[in-house]
Amino acid sequence: MNIIAFLKKSRPRFDLLVTLFGVVIVFFLSQRYDCLEAMVHFTRQHENWELDEIIPVIMFLALAFSMYSVRRWLETVRAKKVADELNVSLKASLAEVKVLKEILPICANCKKIRDDQGYWQQVESYISKHTDTSFSHGICPDCMKTLYPEYYMPQETIA
Repeated sequence: MNIIAFLKKSRPRFDLLVTLFGVVIVFFLSQRYDCLEAMVHFTRQHENWELDEIIPVIMFLALAFSMYSVRRWLETVRAKKVADELNVSLKASLAEVKVLKEILPICANCKKIRDDQGYWQQVESYISKHTDTSFSHGICPDCMKTLYPEYYMPQETIA
């Protein structure tokens, strides 16, 4: 595997390599041009500008940005963990949902459904077999009036 493919797999590896490369360049430039000595000399010449206070400020900023980066990284890790847990939960929920996506031949008279093998089944047994649905039976007001007229009471009188 070549180095480019290796670095493309992981953004942190690439960032680390760029940072290391930058550190090496800054080191050699500082060594070649004596940057710190030049800065010390310049700040002594211009003491009234208070330039020497920039060094502690830069050190503080480096520390603050490091802390900021670590906190953002931890937030990202937590958010990824929550997203992964939610994804697992959604996959489990999706697995529980079964949808009938077909045209079902149904008898116009008795309402039985013909299955793939050509057998006729009650609607309840067919749906229970192909989904996680269970049924409880009741009687609608129209059927109650037809089948049991002596027990039928219109809806208005029930309440």
